[in-house]
Amino acid sequence: MIQRHQYKLILLGLTFVFLAWELPTLLFHPNEYLLTADGDGLKSYYSFVYHLTFDSTLFHFGGMNYPHGEHYLYTDGFPAIAWLIQLLPFLKPYGIFIIHFTLIISLLFTPLFIYLILRKFHVHEWIAIFGALSLFILQPQFPRLFSHLSLAYSIFFPLSWYLLLRYKEQHSSLKWIGLLIINQLFWYFMHPYLGFMVTVFYGIDWVIEQVKKRTLFRQRLITFVPVILPVLLVQLLLKLTDSIGDRPTTPYGFFEYQAHWKSIFLPDSGPIHDWIAHYISYGEFRWEGYAYIGFLSILMLLFGVGFFIWSLLNKSKKKTEIPPQWIPALLAAFFLLILSFGFPFNGNPHWLDYLTFLKQFRALGRFSWVFYYVIGVLGIYLLNILYDRFRGLEIKHRFQHKTLILILLLLCLQIKEGLSLLKIPEHFEKNIFDWKHLSSAEKQLVRSAEKIKPEVKAILPLPWFHIGSEIYGKEANPSTLRNSFLLSAHTGIPIYAVMLGRTSKQQTIDYFHFFLCSQHTSKSSYLPLLIYHYPSVGLYGEDEQKLLSDANQLNANSIGELLILKKNQIQKDLSLHSSTILREEFSDEEKWNGQVVNGRYRGKIENYNTIISLDSSKIEPNEWYEISFDYYPDWTKPLSNVCYIEFVNPKTKEVNWFYARSVGSFPGIYSNKIHANIRFKSQTFPSEYHCFLFGKSTNVFFEVDHIKVRKIKL
Repeated sequence: MIQRHQYKLILLGLTFVFLAWELPTLLFHPNEYLLTADGDGLKSYYSFVYHLTFDSTLFHFGGMNYPHGEHYLYTDGFPAIAWLIQLLPFLKPYGIFIIHFTLIISLLFTPLFIYLILRKFHVHEWIAIFGALSLFILQPQFPRLFSHLSLAYSIFFPLSWYLLLRYKEQHSSLKWIGLLIINQLFWYFMHPYLGFMVTVFYGIDWVIEQVKKRTLFRQRLITFVPVILPVLLVQLLLKLTDSIGDRPTTPYGFFEYQAHWKSIFLPDSGPIHDWIAHYISYGEFRWEGYAYIGFLSILMLLFGVGFFIWSLLNKSKKKTEIPPQWIPALLAAFFLLILSFGFPFNGNPHWLDYLTFLKQFRALGRFSWVFYYVIGVLGIYLLNILYDRFRGLEIKHRFQHKTLILILLLLCLQIKEGLSLLKIPEHFEKNIFDWKHLSSAEKQLVRSAEKIKPEVKAILPLPWFHIGSEIYGKEANPSTLRNSFLLSAHTGIPIYAVMLGRTSKQQTIDYFHFFLCSQHTSKSSYLPLLIYHYPSVGLYGEDEQKLLSDANQLNANSIGELLILKKNQIQKDLSLHSSTILREEFSDEEKWNGQVVNGRYRGKIENYNTIISLDSSKIEPNEWYEISFDYYPDWTKPLSNVCYIEFVNPKTKEVNWFYARSVGSFPGIYSNKIHANIRFKSQTFPSEYHCFLFGKSTNVFFEVDHIKVRKIKL
């Protein structure tokens, strides 16, 4: 058996050595460290741990979005693995280890399945081994290991492609139909992007097969089952288990997180990148669309095009040596690549109204991963053809192994290129979900939270955050996010904040309204709250500082403080307003240079829209002021506008931005507008002030009305 599988074992051994050299922390300490300790990766860890420890059902997640919770499929918390462990509860204490173990398995076997695909195309063993290794090291999912873990399973496509090849060899047997269905379902329940890419790949292959072959309708239907059934099952599961009917239908990012030809054919770092950057701008280069195929694949593509043209012109020879299995794979890869560029929707955005499901895949650039693997395998296959052709010449002309050296050199150069582009963090944070790895300060806060756990309903992080509705949102401070997850995971107290996928619009509005100082009493059923505050981060005076002032401190140390907010502690906003120093209703259209439409200021998000200008005669030094206005967005587009305040130093004329808040984070949400309320303290010296709006979206309009500026006393 060893002799029969010797090349596979050699490849597994080489892969293990590579992982042991580059990722010893993951390989030898899978339960002691986290691969990422912030952002989406930390959220995935936390959701997974909380669900296994404190949730009693498969589909409901109670860790965030208190008091509603969320459907577990929308948490990005490795649902397939979490559900398996819930069915085998003795595995629950080993959750982080199991996540890391599955990632190790994925990394270890990715080159093996690339090798198996290459062997299906009759590539020589040694070329297949080095080619598989080079594609593995260069693969675009490596960075996801340290940011977005559920997207880091690089085995998803090589495994899926190999299963499809075996399925076609076995003439669509029931065994392989079942494997294709289970494989897709697994990837859908790991991350929908992975499952969708596999389904599109299988679907295009099915379409090509129907065009090529004339078969009975029954046979066509049977072969269509592994394409459509997983999609229907996922949709049916959501229909039966998800009660939310107002999830966002137009998430932000569809036109922003796309691939570009530069992110496919140019490296993002290294000497080649530095040289090219002198001649080509990398402005369109987007990380979400990064799937650099490598110099060898580019070289082999050029060779393949030349070889194909030569074979057409040389009619006495065979026109092509590409087997027919390549046609559907290449068509599917090119289809997903074009889709990752946003074509044809960039020029025709209204077409998405007929394909509403596609809008949910907002990071289109990820679809380029399929192109990377298919073209990479094709490149190694063409390299194998080159080797065979040159070896024939070598036998005739006695070149003495120069062909072997050339091919081996090209493969080694691709491996070297992959290693040079590999970015692995030097240090990893300890596993904060394991008690023994916590610092004394962290343990102190957890113990304080445990003591008061029976009295409180949820943890309110300050600064508060909400990421998930795609309509309204407020970013999370990394330290606040980390320590809120830490407290919740060790105590079981849910978090009164959100960092989830597609939360309900109405639930989001209700959450935001809690932070309206005048309406706290209407949300008193959510109290008492345990507040976690990270002191080194500034709070917005209009809502966050008020909550902090109303709460009583329980404990404080170097990493933060715990406070409790009870019903009888909520006080009305006692700030005293003096007379209004500015009011703007946009009645003078000439003053605003034609930017007034129907009695409101109308601007484009991508422009710098100055809506307030105040000179030093209107703003006194070292005093508190309040700016308020009504913002009317285009509700069909994401709210990607930010409100800024700047002052101009009277001596140096230097412009300084000192306040910035996303318009979508103001709590004053109403059915047709957002009421923005801003409090700021003026500088200690007389200055000129400007309030302006600026964001990222292009060709998106908004309107502003009812501007007021008042001096207040807190």
